[in-house]
Amino acid sequence: MPANDRTTSGWSRRGFLTATGLGAAGFGLSLPARRADAAPRERRTASNLIFMVADGMSAGTLAMGNLLRQQIHAKRSSWIDLMHNERTVRALIDTRSADSFVTDSAASASAWSVGSLVNNGAISTLPDGKPLSPILLTAKEAGLATGLVTTTRVTHATPAAFAANVGDRNLEQEIASQLLDRGFDLVIGGGARFFKGLPLDAHRVIRSRNEMHAIAPDENERILGLFTDSHMHYEVERPDSEPSLVEMTRFALRNLSKRKGGFALQIEGGRVDHAGHNNDPAGLLYDQLAFDDAIAAAAEFTLSRDDTLLIITTDHGTANPALTDYTTAGAAGFERVHAFKQSFEWIDAQVAQAPDRSANELANIVNKATGLTIRDTEAELLARWFAGDRTVDPFALANKQFGPLGSIISNHTAIAFLSPNHTCDFVELTALGPGSSRVKPHMAINEVHKVLRAALDLPGAKAL
Repeated sequence: MPANDRTTSGWSRRGFLTATGLGAAGFGLSLPARRADAAPRERRTASNLIFMVADGMSAGTLAMGNLLRQQIHAKRSSWIDLMHNERTVRALIDTRSADSFVTDSAASASAWSVGSLVNNGAISTLPDGKPLSPILLTAKEAGLATGLVTTTRVTHATPAAFAANVGDRNLEQEIASQLLDRGFDLVIGGGARFFKGLPLDAHRVIRSRNEMHAIAPDENERILGLFTDSHMHYEVERPDSEPSLVEMTRFALRNLSKRKGGFALQIEGGRVDHAGHNNDPAGLLYDQLAFDDAIAAAAEFTLSRDDTLLIITTDHGTANPALTDYTTAGAAGFERVHAFKQSFEWIDAQVAQAPDRSANELANIVNKATGLTIRDTEAELLARWFAGDRTVDPFALANKQFGPLGSIISNHTAIAFLSPNHTCDFVELTALGPGSSRVKPHMAINEVHKVLRAALDLPGAKAL
């Protein structure tokens, strides 16, 4: 389905936030007006937590996602719209880990989960090897319903750190066992291959979008949704058999809100990060819009009540993509992304199957995926790179992942990427609801844990 035909479903507290008159109305809601100088009415604790992560979202990704939303749907993105609501609080987050200025997803999510910095690659486990109770386990023991929603494998770093403990994020079979043994109420995403051979009898297992929609809202069984063997597809090429992120979000909110005692839910748009690594503009931007659709659903839920803390953030930047041509050619290039139909991973799979990896064949494959007609010199460079020449770019990092392909596409879209790696950027955090007043304008990533714990009135992370 063409991307443009798809329905993609603080710095300071109040001083720098501007009310636009849309507020909750931007999400189809009507709430009582509040004087700009009135103190926010806030409960001591929240009954529910919704923690949303656009994994690997750089500031440029947020900006371009908003621009694409405006071009395709003639409105600003839900995230930007929410920032204009005077009830929201914003912060810049320092994402460094215990052993690096540049974090990975495991270390960032662990910092949120247990309140301490850990080394890159560790899952809720301190540098001395001591595991701490991840926040969903703490919430479960306090009587809350618990859930994980992701477009990656459910055993991948970000969801894993909220629920499991291992010294190495690659131990996904062990993570799968812990997700089952710890009895979380709802876990949905990809990663079925790591659950093969494990006992699933205590769970309602669903494998497709239709099976998910067939579950009654008041279903109290433990639900395990495994829609793919590995990660779910990028939004730009998602098959109808897989639910979208906003569908999974609505399903999780409907299900968990019916359970007693409140809930804690993590929602991850994980493939934003993967597309950043691949320097893939269509994979990146359409997954960003899919995450933005999920924001709209979560914001609607949060704004309709007074007992839910909504946190929207990212764990780190990836590749620092941005629209970088300030002439009219930049605008024209950006609009070409509207016609992209496939991800770079699809291009790679087609190249692997092609009997002839000539420059002409590669140009045809790129054209099928993007609608672009690349130059002969660009096609020849791609042919060299796919043939094994990993030095086509003098910047060594740019030859990794799909860097050369990304650079060539940049010539036609004006969307450029810094590298295939994570970056050390401060990142955005937006908060709404009871407990959001504890968010400070600038925070270390592990300090966010205190906001979550205080809002839900949870004890600190304990040693396991």
